[in-house]
Amino acid sequence: MSKLIVANWKMNGSVNQVKADLAAYSASQSTNQPGVVLALPQVYLPLASQLLTQLNAQFKLASQNVSQFNKCGAYTGEVSADMLKEFAVDYIIIGHSERRQIFNESGSVLLNKIEAALLCGMTPIFCIGEDKSLRDQHNYTDFLVQQLELLLQIKLPLTNLVIAYEPIWAIGTGVIPSMEQIDEIMQLIHVFAQNYLPHVKVSVLYGGSVNGKNAQDILSISTVDGVLVGGASLKVDDFSKICAY
Repeated sequence: MSKLIVANWKMNGSVNQVKADLAAYSASQSTNQPGVVLALPQVYLPLASQLLTQLNAQFKLASQNVSQFNKCGAYTGEVSADMLKEFAVDYIIIGHSERRQIFNESGSVLLNKIEAALLCGMTPIFCIGEDKSLRDQHNYTDFLVQQLELLLQIKLPLTNLVIAYEPIWAIGTGVIPSMEQIDEIMQLIHVFAQNYLPHVKVSVLYGGSVNGKNAQDILSISTVDGVLVGGASLKVDDFSKICAY
């Protein structure tokens, strides 16, 4: 498997599920690969890190969030990139629509989070996506480019980056864009990266109602470098099927 498959558990899971699922993934050739990434709730990352060693697992860990503050201090409830790095975290999801909308994360906050991840040697998974109204008004490409332009403000050295396109109207709805619509945005992101980030290795993912039934079609699109999986990643059989595309 040459494509990147990222499981975003969101605020789900338990100690028992982490133990059972990671054991299952480590025992399967399709999932025990470095191209498989598990984004677990932060509270379970220490346990997952221990299991990675015990199981001699090849898959990677991601955090669903990181503090915009990189130095230890009086930031009650925050978890820094330095802390996450201690638990074998290689990726951090930044800019997911749920963080932007529910927690009102602004561009400046997202930029701080990206730079915090980079300072600790972790790869950001930067999410972009439009809502239904923008899609219906045909203003979505301009909006997506505006979201991408935040990346041009990064002041730190950048060598690896993952960009995930998640149309908000497809997240958790069971409705996905057509393969042509997905390819259109994948091409848009690749062209942006080639023009403005030519020195960066950029992988482009699709996310939004990805499941075992549609993953093969999505992953067969040449411009798709992988997928960001939500609900289907909570079921071992479904997620394993996606990884075995």
